[in-house]
Amino acid sequence: MALAPGSIWGSKRWPGYAELGAALAGRGVAVVAVGSAADAVLGDAIVAAVRRVGGNAASTCGRLTLRASAALIGRAAALVTNDSAPLHVAQAVGTPTVAIFGPTVPSFGFGPRGPRDRAIGVDGLACRPCHRHGPPACPLGHHLCMLRVADALRAIEETGALRRRD
Repeated sequence: MALAPGSIWGSKRWPGYAELGAALAGRGVAVVAVGSAADAVLGDAIVAAVRRVGGNAASTCGRLTLRASAALIGRAAALVTNDSAPLHVAQAVGTPTVAIFGPTVPSFGFGPRGPRDRAIGVDGLACRPCHRHGPPACPLGHHLCMLRVADALRAIEETGALRRRD
C-alpha cells in the first residue's frame, strides 16, 4: 500500500498517515511512503509508526525520480493521498486511489474517477471548501475538515485493495 502524505498546500496535509500506516501494518499490509524530499519527515513518521507495531515499511520520499515514483505507485495495491500530485499520478497509471479532501472538494474537478477509487472528506461543514487549493493553514484554526483514520480504512476496503491475492 502506498501512502502519499505530502502537499505543497499545508492545510491539505492529512495528519493521520502514521496512524493509518500502523493500522494497515496490523492487518499485515506492507506500506511505502511516496513523495518529494519535502515530505521526508512525514515519510519517516509513517515508517516509525509501522515499525512500532512490527510492520514492514519504507519511505521513498525524496529518493526517487518522478518516473520511478510513478512506477512504484503503479505497482501498489492502492494509493492513499491528499488532494495533491500523487493523486494524478495514480490516476494516470491506473492504481486504485483513496483521495483525502480536507479544505477542498472533488467537485472542483481534481478528484479520482475510476470505479475502485474513493474521494473522501468531512461533509456538512459550513467552512468547507475554504479555498480552491487549500490555504497554508486552516483559516479558522480548527481543521475539522480532516477525517478519522477509520474513514480512510473503510475507503481502502471499498477499493478492494485489502483482499488477499492468492
